[in-house]
Amino acid sequence: MSASLTAVSAKPHFDEVWTETLTVPSQSGTDENTNVTSVGEQDPITWSWEVMTWSWYTLCELLIAVIGITGNVLVIAVVFGRRLKSRGKCRSMDIFVGNLAIADFLTSILLVPHPGVNSIPNSWTGALFCKAVEGKYLIWTTITASIYSLVSVSVDRFVAVVYPIHYKRFINSRLVNLIVGLIWVVSCVFMVQDLSNNTTGAIVGKCVYRRPPRNLQIFYGIHIFVVQFAIPTTLMLVTQIAIARSLRREAARFVTNVSAASFHNVARSRVITLTLTVVLIYFICFTPDQIAYMAFNLGLTPSYVRSPFARVLTALVTCNSCVNPIVYTLRHPQFREAVKDFFRNRSTRNTPIFEDLESHHRSDEIHPRIEKA
Repeated sequence: MSASLTAVSAKPHFDEVWTETLTVPSQSGTDENTNVTSVGEQDPITWSWEVMTWSWYTLCELLIAVIGITGNVLVIAVVFGRRLKSRGKCRSMDIFVGNLAIADFLTSILLVPHPGVNSIPNSWTGALFCKAVEGKYLIWTTITASIYSLVSVSVDRFVAVVYPIHYKRFINSRLVNLIVGLIWVVSCVFMVQDLSNNTTGAIVGKCVYRRPPRNLQIFYGIHIFVVQFAIPTTLMLVTQIAIARSLRREAARFVTNVSAASFHNVARSRVITLTLTVVLIYFICFTPDQIAYMAFNLGLTPSYVRSPFARVLTALVTCNSCVNPIVYTLRHPQFREAVKDFFRNRSTRNTPIFEDLESHHRSDEIHPRIEKA
């Protein structure tokens, strides 16, 4: 019995999974089918693992995973440790940043290199492993959740700065927790197609990728591009541009007040700088991979998934998980103070870490005036 190997992509633009196509040579005077041993007569296939090899890509994965785990664990500990002291107060920005850190932490955990699988039993555990791990369903679900957590951060700041009164009235813990839950549900649903494409072979004991029909593959490629790149990028750009315009108008109102104008100019510069940083890093990390994978699904680059270039672009995507703690936390002085309090085991502070106190002060000043009127 001879086996021919065919490389295919088990999950959008990630690792390759190999399938075996069995060909049985005919013998003279006999039927080919008589030479195939039935599944029940074969020895049961058990789990076996290949020898771990440390290529450049494996080392890169390990480095990204270690940085991502370390940074996001710190964010989770500081944010949720401070949240326990808030006594039920709604701190939407802290919750969204904490959810972002959880998504990036899970992504980093799933990035930790492991030995390749040599054989997998044809059982529910083997099928689950092929669908969730080898098929990369889990890691692309957490990456999608991370993307939409970034979107939630942008939208939260947009409402807080542009509509401070509505922000104070309508943003509460129940709504924020509902949004967080919705992010995870939607992320799981977006990637569900991958569960049906990967399974174990009945005879070969390998993870098998069933390539979808051509039209479905094109549709899925467009779907991935839209939900993982087009929609999030558009929302972040629109909201952040609106924030910058709102702060510019606020600064113009206080043009006669030097101290107030200076304060608003500083606030505007910080928001614009953060906006450019967030959009640029996200754009750099995701754009090359999304375009390349879109071209693959359209049939323009059929060899992309088996190329070293695909691994480079995938590594670039995963870098976003270890960069997020730096971009969204370490730029905030309140976070640095919270980290110091965490390591010094101080428990006196329960103030928000990432909330824009200036926007809350504005809403507190405007809201009483409306009620008096």
